[in-house]
Amino acid sequence: MTPSWEANLQRPANRTSAPLGRGLRLRLRDLHAVKNRVRFLLPLALLLALAACATPMTPEPQSPPEYATPLMGAFVPTGFWNDLNGFKELEERVGGEFDLGHWYTSWSHAYDPIPVNDLLEHGRIPLVSWQSHVPSVADIAAGLHDDYVRDWARQAAAAPGVLYVRPFPEMNGDWAPWHGDPENLKRAWRRLVTLFKEEGAHNVRWVFSPNVTDEPRTQENRMENYYPGTEYVDVLALDGYNWGSTRPYIGWRSFDEVFATGYERITALGPQPVWIPEVASTEHGGDKAQWITDMLSSTAFGRLEAIIWFNEDKETDWRIESSVASAEAFREWFEWRAADEGQQIMAARARVAAGAATQTGADALTVAAAPAAHAASTDTGRVTGSGQEAELRAEVVLLTHR
Repeated sequence: MTPSWEANLQRPANRTSAPLGRGLRLRLRDLHAVKNRVRFLLPLALLLALAACATPMTPEPQSPPEYATPLMGAFVPTGFWNDLNGFKELEERVGGEFDLGHWYTSWSHAYDPIPVNDLLEHGRIPLVSWQSHVPSVADIAAGLHDDYVRDWARQAAAAPGVLYVRPFPEMNGDWAPWHGDPENLKRAWRRLVTLFKEEGAHNVRWVFSPNVTDEPRTQENRMENYYPGTEYVDVLALDGYNWGSTRPYIGWRSFDEVFATGYERITALGPQPVWIPEVASTEHGGDKAQWITDMLSSTAFGRLEAIIWFNEDKETDWRIESSVASAEAFREWFEWRAADEGQQIMAARARVAAGAATQTGADALTVAAAPAAHAASTDTGRVTGSGQEAELRAEVVLLTHR
């Protein structure tokens, strides 16, 4: 009889067959278990994936605009004839302080010290548009109004600081009474500057300010034809507006689009700094708030020193406060300026207030030592200013074509 251990050695196949069958059954059971788990886990994984996709992503914070730092001013329809209340109210709305105040006067009125002195005493830069509705530029050039001009100059010389004067604004626009006679306008302009020098008004700076486009667009009416010469102009300027859909033949245009061609033309006239004494945008046809932000962020115009907003509801609602978003666009810029650019702006304002923007050749004007002369703004003077206000506003040409 073969020993049992030997018999076991002779049955290798039998020994392996039994364990193989059991292992296969175990593996099959494991495979079924895995399949069951997959059936359970796969829908769960899909649900988790869908939930993750549905969870809103936290948006990346937007970078603030890369603002520019021009000086900023405003025209307000209440004017400055009695006080700065309307101006100050607008400053409260935007949460900041304007650098310049702009108003209009006509040749029917004598020099008024109240707006000039009030703005200067509150640390603002005065800019007055001087409009000859009745006297023709030919008569002014011929000297028929020299007495009036000399009186104006003597009183301006007594102002406690620098005064920027903008004679014959938008002279290349056919809506202006002083339009269409370039040769006499140039002679009249030069006569003004000469008489002011003779009267010691060395604190006056002269702003040459055509419309951004010539109307009509003829060779004879080009803005260049009205330019009196670099020695008679301290600041080059342009007026321009975004009319949007209020004038479909013009349409919505960005700040850069409004001024690009005019800027190229006017900077070719001389080396002076550039101002925009009148600018605004409608709400119609686009996003006014974004238009303002783009304006305040523009770096397209390297010599641009100051922007003055035309803040009136007129042909359309040009006002900063025409909408909450529009006012907020200005407020954000003023907040940025106060936080990041305060010292730079104050230095620029001080330079312009001192008349240092003047770059008019060999005969550059210098600031005269001004008397402390707020005596010119007596109570009697304020009554006179108040009486003039309605008449002045009626005579102001708040231009319709721009």
